Amino acid sequence: MRRILIVGAGQAGLQLGLGLLQHDYDVTIMTARTAQEVASGRAVSVQLLTSDQLDLERAYGLDLWQDKAPPIRGSQITGEESDWCPAHDWTGYFKRPALSVDERVKMSVWLDLFEQMGGRVVVHPVTTSDLDHLVGMYDLTVIAAGQSGLAEMFPVTHDWSRYGMSGFLTAVAYVTPVEDDPHADIVAGGWIPGVGHFSSLPSYSVNGPCRLLYISGTDTDAMASWPSRMRPRQQLDLMLEALREHLPDFYEVYKDVELVDPKAVTMDNTAPLAREPVATLPSGGKVLGIGDTLVVTAPGYAQDANNECRSAALYLKAILEHGDRPFDEDFMRAAFAEFDAFARPFHHDLIMVFGRGEPHIREVYETANTCQAVADRFVEGFNDPADLMSWLGDEKATRAFLAEATGN
Repeated sequence: MRRILIVGAGQAGLQLGLGLLQHDYDVTIMTARTAQEVASGRAVSVQLLTSDQLDLERAYGLDLWQDKAPPIRGSQITGEESDWCPAHDWTGYFKRPALSVDERVKMSVWLDLFEQMGGRVVVHPVTTSDLDHLVGMYDLTVIAAGQSGLAEMFPVTHDWSRYGMSGFLTAVAYVTPVEDDPHADIVAGGWIPGVGHFSSLPSYSVNGPCRLLYISGTDTDAMASWPSRMRPRQQLDLMLEALREHLPDFYEVYKDVELVDPKAVTMDNTAPLAREPVATLPSGGKVLGIGDTLVVTAPGYAQDANNECRSAALYLKAILEHGDRPFDEDFMRAAFAEFDAFARPFHHDLIMVFGRGEPHIREVYETANTCQAVADRFVEGFNDPADLMSWLGDEKATRAFLAEATGN
């Protein structure tokens, strides 16, 4: 029986571990927190999985909230006129609903399930020196430890700062649902000048269905001046005040919400980047990164959970197909290459397309104001990034689709 060590118990690490157990692998997960500590801790991040990724969970019986979490049927895209983009306000709909589940709920349940299925959980922080000792005891070691700490072992290959794009701060709050919310089953939001982009979406947290509110801006915007240590209610009040001043319609909807529990907030600091998939330890041992240890996107795209889910499924497939051969560096790089092909549009290619502000992108936003087929295909692209890139990344393909969609 092949022995696998996974360091980290988030979406990618636990999904991979739970999948491997169902194929009779000997799997150990090392994590800094118990399931109970995860469940009773502070909120972690924005979580949203689109339909193709939900299918990957379902294939292994991990879609435990399918009948509990409220469906997300689409996304509203709004913006004022700028040098590269016309004023736009339209809603595109997914082919099948997406779901959002508070990471505290999902990961605590999955971690308990992992142990119940025979996986070994070691609750202990892991250092590079620990890994240097452990790597020789396992056939493969996978690092699923998030965006910092052990992630820094993996050299950065693509950093948005070289394009003048700084990191992001995201204020997150899980709040009580609002009766007769006009945005009940979609992602909705708008721009808050000097602060960031506000988003609201249906979610599921520790006390059941709820609303997830978040504001994401650069680390040079107003949120950078918010207190570094805030009481949870203080953070929610600051978020609502930003709505009151700049998005009064949204403020009227959410002004009376309460946090779903006393720890239902976080301030997430994110630096979009991509890293090398393999790190070499002082002893010469090799470890493989996964999920957001290697690829981090801008929070506004809400792609990190999709990337973690997809990376776990692709690594599982690669491990199973590799059989009894050594998990050498060639294997590691090949496994990552498939993940990178999925994630690349939102960590590199589409960013360049949007950043150049080309005329055909302006036409997409303008046409979607009046053509539902364009709005729908754009939003479905968050589920299938390759398709979005296939028609947005090429001017001729864009104009051909717009002509087909509008009958012109």
